[in-house]
Amino acid sequence: MKALAATVVKMAAALTTVVAAIAAMALVLIAGAAPALAHDQLKGSDPAKDATVESLDSITLTFSAGVRFPAMVLHDAAGATIALTEPEVRGKDLVAGPVSPPPPGKYVIGWRVVSSDGHPIEGEIPFTLAGSATGPATDTADSPQAGSTPAATEPAAPKVNPQPVSATEEDSGGGFLWAGAALIVLLGLGLFLVRGRRTGG
Repeated sequence: MKALAATVVKMAAALTTVVAAIAAMALVLIAGAAPALAHDQLKGSDPAKDATVESLDSITLTFSAGVRFPAMVLHDAAGATIALTEPEVRGKDLVAGPVSPPPPGKYVIGWRVVSSDGHPIEGEIPFTLAGSATGPATDTADSPQAGSTPAATEPAAPKVNPQPVSATEEDSGGGFLWAGAALIVLLGLGLFLVRGRRTGG
């Protein structure tokens, strides 16, 4: 009986040791996994993943905690980079926006930040911009309508400016009349004298 009791005690001690070792290993594994579970996560975004939007004034990424050292890029379907403003951390949000409105098409937001536990995290958010491109507006009120012809305008009659008549031109007519009358008188007088001589002879 004593031998059996001693054997049971030894087996219990060995089992206790094994259980303690397993518990210690479990604690080590849990402690090692804790930092990984503490990584911040992207909770949402505007535009959302695979969403279709009508306009793109700004981009907002919301994380589970505050992040550091943010970086954000925007690419179109051809891989060209669209210029963005400097990304700004506002609490749990990361905000940036296009420098100028991009044309309609498919885009991908690429982001990378440092989590609050010091580990970098990154990701991509595809979306579609469906807004239509707008062209310069035309003023239809001032432009002639199609098919209409401008009304014909009559040419203005030329203005006739009255020419001033000089005093010499006004007197020239009267001078000719007086000269003609004097010539007639002289001719009559000459005929009278000639006839008088003939009758006297």
